[in-house]
Amino acid sequence: MSLSITELAQAREVVTRILDELKLDAYLFEIEPLEGQWEIKVECAVVGGWETVRLTANKEILLRGGDDAVAHEVLLDNWREALLACQVKKE
Repeated sequence: MSLSITELAQAREVVTRILDELKLDAYLFEIEPLEGQWEIKVECAVVGGWETVRLTANKEILLRGGDDAVAHEVLLDNWREALLACQVKKE
């Protein structure tokens, strides 16, 4: 599998943007490029500690998520549900 530093940086930017939009109180994440489906391991603050959530995303959709509104919304909607237990920032 050929992976460029540019693709990984682009994916990190998209993930950061989406997690920020979800207004998570505190989080860390790692991206593991796999064949086709990429795995995003998110550690987020929950009541009483931290929880690890594993998300997946199609490589092409993830890389388009910064510029393509439809791809961005697909990722946002899918991840919002998976990250429901994570604490959100109080406004």
